[in-house]
Amino acid sequence: MKLKQVFLVVLLVVMLGVGYWGISFAQTPAKQFTPEPTKVLNVKTSDIPKVSVLESEILAATMAPGEVSIWHTHGSPVFAYTISGEYIVDFQSGQPSITVPAGKAIMEPINVVVRARNPSSTEPATLVLFQMRKPGTAFLDPVSK
Repeated sequence: MKLKQVFLVVLLVVMLGVGYWGISFAQTPAKQFTPEPTKVLNVKTSDIPKVSVLESEILAATMAPGEVSIWHTHGSPVFAYTISGEYIVDFQSGQPSITVPAGKAIMEPINVVVRARNPSSTEPATLVLFQMRKPGTAFLDPVSK
């Protein structure tokens, strides 16, 4: 009988110890931190449509090696971030092209005829595109060259 009582006392002490440790562990606050964001693009524009409701869209796009988009315009700015590879924005007007390598971003202008192309013959270009526009309008408008 005594052995059984000793066993129960030891078991009770162990359970209380584990319970206390568990409670104190659960109450230890997690280390808090605020991640430091990396600024990728900072532009000022008045080209965002001024309407009571805007449609916003975030798109992921992959351009195959050597792929070239159609000539087009945008009715509101497109903010483009290159995740991997690089892409080039060409201007139909002949102004110098803009190369956007991985980790960089640009704001593509509105109402300017442009095309995007991947200059690599081996590596895809992966982009994230963001645009705010009037609901029901297209992301881009094709232009014949």
